[in-house]
Amino acid sequence: MSEITQILLVEDQYFARLALHTVIDAREDMRIVAETDKGSEAIGLYTQHQPDITIMDLRLPGMPGFDAIAAIRKVDPKARIVVLTNYEGSEDVHRALQAGAMAYLLKDSSADDLINAILTVKSGKRYLPPVICGLLSERLSGSELTEREMDVLRLITQGLSNREIADRLHIAEKTAKIHVSHLLDKLGVVDRTQAAITAIQRGIVHLD
Repeated sequence: MSEITQILLVEDQYFARLALHTVIDAREDMRIVAETDKGSEAIGLYTQHQPDITIMDLRLPGMPGFDAIAAIRKVDPKARIVVLTNYEGSEDVHRALQAGAMAYLLKDSSADDLINAILTVKSGKRYLPPVICGLLSERLSGSELTEREMDVLRLITQGLSNREIADRLHIAEKTAKIHVSHLLDKLGVVDRTQAAITAIQRGIVHLD
């Protein structure tokens, strides 16, 4: 009998966990050894169980999946993490891979895709389906957004004006206007509304 792949499951949706159990429990060569609905608990469980694979959602209460991935990889730089999420923005994919994920799947992926991802990552290779590679290709080109520009973009998505942004960030209104102008250029859009839509669609900013 082949070696059993031990899996840590980090998912906060009850029915999603049930579905994953159905897929994995049907395999004689895979077993869920621990599970949690909180990113903060995943770190301790990883340390305790040392699983071969961690399946990680990104939208989690408290500590987001991005941070949980980074924390686990700090504990074990060789940790093999498969992201399974509803987040389908190009920036989400980039952030997850930067944090240390080796595979990225959307929750509408097939059971075969998930199994292939687990086996591929266990072998030490990345698993990125064509749709995810496509998202990465759409990612922002050129300069990255600065921390201040990210602050401004978050406030734009909340509908704040330049004056309101300036007041919130304790900067001059003229400075806020300059930041907005730079954002529009970097995002390749012509106005604030398009900037907000693009930021949300690409996962640069989340409203939840």
